[in-house]
Amino acid sequence: MELRAITTQRMEQRLLPQMLQSIEVLQLATTDLLQLVAQQMESNEALELEVPTNGAEVEAQILEATAKAALEWDAPGVRQTAEDLDGKRALIENQPAESDELAASVRLQASMRGLSSEMCEAVAALADCLDERGLLPITVEDVAASAVLPLEVVQRALTELQTMEPRGLGAATGVEAMLLQAVGDPDYLTIERLLTQHLQQLADNKWPDVARALRISVEDLAAFVERIKELSPAPGADLRAEVEPALVVDVAVWLVDGELQVALAEDGVPKVAVSELYAQMAADTSVDKDVRDRLRKSVQQARDLVDAIAQRQVTLLRVTRAVFLRQREFLERGRVALRPLKMLDLADELGLHPSTVSRAIAGKHVATPVGTLPLRDFCSTGSDGVDAVGHARGAVAERVIAMVCGEDPEKPLADDAIVLALGRQGIDIARRTVAKLRDELGIPSSYRRRKHGTERS
Repeated sequence: MELRAITTQRMEQRLLPQMLQSIEVLQLATTDLLQLVAQQMESNEALELEVPTNGAEVEAQILEATAKAALEWDAPGVRQTAEDLDGKRALIENQPAESDELAASVRLQASMRGLSSEMCEAVAALADCLDERGLLPITVEDVAASAVLPLEVVQRALTELQTMEPRGLGAATGVEAMLLQAVGDPDYLTIERLLTQHLQQLADNKWPDVARALRISVEDLAAFVERIKELSPAPGADLRAEVEPALVVDVAVWLVDGELQVALAEDGVPKVAVSELYAQMAADTSVDKDVRDRLRKSVQQARDLVDAIAQRQVTLLRVTRAVFLRQREFLERGRVALRPLKMLDLADELGLHPSTVSRAIAGKHVATPVGTLPLRDFCSTGSDGVDAVGHARGAVAERVIAMVCGEDPEKPLADDAIVLALGRQGIDIARRTVAKLRDELGIPSSYRRRKHGTERS
């Protein structure tokens, strides 16, 4: 009895990390999985990439210059091969890095203006303090103290920075950045009043009130608003943005002669395997015991990751096939043909726990004849995704978008009117659901959507 308890405890201790690994890998999107594998490849010598059999590719990888700098593992007599290191570095180093184009651009402009070395240093110090929007969130006094530069030099440098491209850099607020961009406009004073005195009224769609205050027509106000839209409250955002990885497709679905086809996007998933060399050494009794113990742990961790990735792929394929057996009309007619599909029902059908289905579709994207969409769009977590007569949330959302796009801009549809219109189409839905859908779609309320183009002050 005691032996059985000990055996059970050991099995649980072994299975727990393996289960946690499988759960973590299952819920990762492909881009996140790549990052996890890169980290594991860097820390676990027993994990290796499956090298393609194409001779030219293999030779190119093996002859890569970085292989010459192969690092020795700290165990005596063990060295990673050039092939191991090449494969690992290729994966580890092929990760997106943050862009620092903004600071580089500012430094280049400063150097081209023939500024003194001290002024260039001050401009560079300011550029390094800009936030992701290109605004300066701290005072010039703080910058001067941090860079150990005279305050008056940093103040002059800020004036210089604010005339550089993109215009508006170094402003304290978004409105100040927009005003810097409007300098030189013959209507600057009107634009300044709009941005500093009437911005909230414009946001609240109180255009007639603003037009009266400025003694202009609503049509002229509309023209000013269009010009203001061209001003950016975050002038450095485009240059300071991180490099975002391209959208990675996890699975593809399509129809051939009416038959559903589902295929995993295997190219996006790293092919990893357990190193045979380290597996053999972990089982070789002639190897030093401390080395064997360490290798056994590394080999087991590598096997757990390989198994977890394989299980992720199998589960993703099963779940996707089950989803589109229910959603095959979508493949023919688009989002308006989406059917209600609860994850609970899907889990029952597949014999999986609902949380497993939820993790399988989380962050995954599916390529379809209609376009590449999040897999989660085809499922709902509960009754909120389905109306009384069985219309999917996505299909209802498409109809709401179509209604708003076709409405009279001077008499936009209120939520109650949308509910009535949907009811005439056979869709019984609550007003609060329409409001929630509208918020999720980024559609303002009817009050905020109303256009005032024909009204005059």
